[in-house]
Amino acid sequence: MYRLVFPRCDVVGSLEPEPYGHMASKGSIPRKCKACRHIFEGECLRAVGQLHRYLSLDHGPCPVRGPTNPVLIETEIYKSKVFVPAKCERCGFLELDQIRGFVCNFERKKWRAFRRALDWGAWSPDHPNVGLKSGRSVTPEVIEAVRNRKEAEAVKAFRSSHPGASFLEARRAYAELVEQVPAAFSDNR
Repeated sequence: MYRLVFPRCDVVGSLEPEPYGHMASKGSIPRKCKACRHIFEGECLRAVGQLHRYLSLDHGPCPVRGPTNPVLIETEIYKSKVFVPAKCERCGFLELDQIRGFVCNFERKKWRAFRRALDWGAWSPDHPNVGLKSGRSVTPEVIEAVRNRKEAEAVKAFRSSHPGASFLEARRAYAELVEQVPAAFSDNR
């Protein structure tokens, strides 16, 4: 779920709730987001060119204390394996949202439809968060191979993580990522 948070928001401003609505969704968003040029339909466009998807809004830190390193969880409802901050693993505020995946329900009544993302604290991923126009996921192994300009390794890692992918699709993914990865490694992820 960290892929919905990184790169982190660097906009400074008030985290107080401001009423917001989009279509049938009603609730509040942080005040700093309401006037931000990156707000779109209750989500953030701050890295859409890098990720090809929206990111979660920055609601500030969660008051629950604990380690924020990623831990792998599996649920009966959500059939894939997902990483969440260690402090969230057994937290009563952790909830699965059908659209946004796992969210924090601390202050749910305040935010309503625009709930908090999970709080990753000071932890940051080792690799930049990048995405493909196709929507296919990008593993750290693919990113590292692209970073080192090892196309054969990248193609192999991509096809391993996407068994139905053709060789051509994997090569196109490599070419697309070559354009993103150097810039992403120089950013704050």
